[in-house]
Amino acid sequence: MDIQNISLVIVSLINLFWGLVILSQRPAQKPNIVFSVVVFSVVAWAFIIVVYRNVTQDEQALFFSRLLYVSAIFIPLFFLFFTFLFPHEKRFWNKLSIFFICLPAIIVFFLTLFTDLILVDVKVIVDGENIIIFGRWFFIYALYISGYFGWTLLNLFLGILKNSGVVRNQLIYIFVGLFASSNIAMTTNLFMPWFGNFDFNWFGQVSTVIWISFISFAIVRYHLMNIKVITTQIFAIIISSITLTDVFSAQSALDLVARLSIFLITAIFAVLLIILVLREVKRREQMEILTKDLQKVTKNLKKANNKLKRLEQAKLEFLSIASHQLRTPLTVIKGYVSMMLEGNFGPIPKLIKENLNKIYLANERLISLVESLLNISRIEAGRLEFDIKSTNLEEIIKSLITDFKVKAAKKNLKLIFLPEKDVPLALVDTQKTKEVITYLIDNAIKYTTQGDITLSLSQDNQSVVFSCQDTGRGISAPDLPSLFNRFVQKNKTATALTESTGLSLYFSKMVIENMGGRIWVESAGVNYGSKFSFSVPRADQSQVKKAKIKN
Repeated sequence: MDIQNISLVIVSLINLFWGLVILSQRPAQKPNIVFSVVVFSVVAWAFIIVVYRNVTQDEQALFFSRLLYVSAIFIPLFFLFFTFLFPHEKRFWNKLSIFFICLPAIIVFFLTLFTDLILVDVKVIVDGENIIIFGRWFFIYALYISGYFGWTLLNLFLGILKNSGVVRNQLIYIFVGLFASSNIAMTTNLFMPWFGNFDFNWFGQVSTVIWISFISFAIVRYHLMNIKVITTQIFAIIISSITLTDVFSAQSALDLVARLSIFLITAIFAVLLIILVLREVKRREQMEILTKDLQKVTKNLKKANNKLKRLEQAKLEFLSIASHQLRTPLTVIKGYVSMMLEGNFGPIPKLIKENLNKIYLANERLISLVESLLNISRIEAGRLEFDIKSTNLEEIIKSLITDFKVKAAKKNLKLIFLPEKDVPLALVDTQKTKEVITYLIDNAIKYTTQGDITLSLSQDNQSVVFSCQDTGRGISAPDLPSLFNRFVQKNKTATALTESTGLSLYFSKMVIENMGGRIWVESAGVNYGSKFSFSVPRADQSQVKKAKIKN
């Protein structure tokens, strides 16, 4: 037996081994069955050429040459079927589809085996490669083989594009291995003999070691065909069998005990190895299931999050449009009621004047609410512009305190301002900071029935801190965390008295945070007063430029 036949036998045994291994692992699954049939077809193709190369009579050579070419017919056919099943079975898979796919193979099979249209004769060459005389329809055979291999490679390539992760890597290795082997085999065993060169008509069978190598790597690296458990079982059986055989060659009773002990220890470790591999495979499968579930949940969460963002955007747009539309008629109402109260339309009775005054105050609260909604929608939509510059907070407070002292005096309250000396300038938007301070002082007066309200301004490291402390109703501990949320009043029991919108604190928080500061509240509990404070960045003495930021 020459080196070519030895190579063919070795490659055939390797193919046969993997075919049996794949078939024994989950034999009921269609991909495993079809792939095993592909491997067995390759094995038959390789064994037949060994016989063909050793015959000495022309008639026998013709018979085995026809068997050789017939066995090759089924390799691309079943590999094509495998691509219809792996990694996912195609929907059009039915009996009619199978029939039309197999029909060309059946026709080529009968033409090759029973007629002279494909193969005419064989001349046996001693110490050389036999010469085959092809029929006038051999091009049909060549077209079938190359066409079906091309179809198979196309299916694998499309599968690579459609899949990802481990499956994609498996398909890549199968594609590369098949592409290399099929092109070599068609060159050396199909086209070169067709043009009269028979020196390498055995090399195609040997080249199958290429795709076997790629598939073996995919088996080890990416667990193709769920092969890990069966490979471990085969390894354990081989090792245990070797140690068991060794027991029968013992020379003495002591030697027998030693060899038997080695066998038992090997068998125990083999069983433990199989158990560990089974656990690992099960854990891996569970992890894959959990990963898929997590990906599905993540996808659903992304969809839900996108939907919430769209709803939030729609809400902000609605608030903005509605507020704009409300502001104009409210301003008109305010103007006409104000003129009526001032007597521009003539004298009015006292009772009507009192009611008009109530309308005016209610309209003012509504205008304040609309303005708050507009500002909040602008901030949340990122459309409110901040004019950040060095600002003297002490001057802002002093400009507000005169009017608020009058308002506090009406409730017999004292309003005290206690600033520290040399408080530095702050980096803030002057107008918006003035609105926040106004809200805090106004709330303190609203929720305080007796005592005093103390305002303070101080420096804390790189921040300027403003505080407004009152002796009013106070805030219970459970209400403190949610106090700066939308539509939450400082004291729910006081709603009837103050008719607060519940937006001033939320707006204040957004303004302060957008300027890089922080706002908070402290209270010992109900009836113990409360202290609202905010801190904003201190302005460096060298910083005199006006900076605008958009959030």
